[in-house]
Amino acid sequence: MTLDIKIAAATFGALLLWEIVAGEYRKPRVWTANELGVSAGAAINLFTVRALQLLLIATVLPRLVPQWQGALAHTSAWLVFPIAMLMDDYGNYWLHRGGHTVPWMWRLHKPHHTPTRLNVLATMRNNWMFNALLPNTWIAGTLLFLGATHAALAMLVLKIVVVYLQHTAVRWDLAIRRVAIGRAVLDVFEKIFVLQDYHHVHHGIGRYGNTSANYANVFVVWDHLHGTSVGSPHRVQDAFGLPVGVRSEPWYEQLWWPLFRSKPAMNAVRKSTPQREYSADEVAEARAVIYLADGRAVVVGRA
Repeated sequence: MTLDIKIAAATFGALLLWEIVAGEYRKPRVWTANELGVSAGAAINLFTVRALQLLLIATVLPRLVPQWQGALAHTSAWLVFPIAMLMDDYGNYWLHRGGHTVPWMWRLHKPHHTPTRLNVLATMRNNWMFNALLPNTWIAGTLLFLGATHAALAMLVLKIVVVYLQHTAVRWDLAIRRVAIGRAVLDVFEKIFVLQDYHHVHHGIGRYGNTSANYANVFVVWDHLHGTSVGSPHRVQDAFGLPVGVRSEPWYEQLWWPLFRSKPAMNAVRKSTPQREYSADEVAEARAVIYLADGRAVVVGRA
C-alpha cells in the first residue's frame, strides 16, 4: 500500500471513528433497510465501476496507441499533477452541474442527495452510471498508462480526502473558526478550495441550503466563473436530503436506474415538486426555505 492510499484510508477511518463517537450513527433514520441497501450497494457500485474503468483503459490504450505507453514516465509529477487536477475538477464541475439541471442526469446523481444525514458514508452514494461518467478515474487510468503514476495517485487521493472532509458530519471547520488564527486561515483557504461549509450549502435544505449552487468539487473558481456560487454562511444546516414532496426511489432503483425503474420514475421530480411561486416577501418572512434544483424557493413556514 502506497503512502497516498494510506493517507486516504487513514482520513476515512479517522472521520468515521469520530462520527461514531459523536453519535452520528445512533440518530433516527440512519439504519433503515433502504439506507443500508443504498450505502452497501453504493460501495459495491463505486469499486466495481472503477475497477472496470481501469481494466478497460489498461486493455484498450495499449492496443490503440501502444507508442504512448510510458510517454510521461520521465515528466515531473509537479507538472503533470496540477494540469490533471484542473482538467478533472473542471470536468467534474460540469458533470455535477448537469446532475442538477438535466433530468436524466439528476436521476444518476439523486442518490447522493437522498440521505437526511451527511457523513463520510454518503461520499460513495451515486448511481452506477454517474460513477462511470466521473472524469477522475478516466484521467487517473490514462495517466497510469502514460507512466505518470505519482501524479495519478496524488490526484485521486487528494480528491478522495477533500470529499471525505467535505461530507463528514463532524463540523471540523466551525471548530477551527472558534479560534482567531484558525478563522483567518480558513478565510484564505475558502477563497481557493471547496471547504466543508461551502459544500454543506449544496446539500442543505432550509435557511442556509441551496442545491442549485456551489457545484465545484475542489476549486471554487468554477462556481465564481459561471455564477453558481452562493458562498459559505458558516452555519450548521437546518437539514439535509430531498425537498418535501420529491420522491425517493427504492435503493435498488437509486443505484441501478435505468436497469431498474418504476413507471413514474422519469417524471417523479417534475410531478412531485410544488408548483406554486412564492413572492419575495413570503420568502423573506419564512422560517425556513427549501431551494429546489431549478432554483425555485419553497416556503416551509412563516417566521
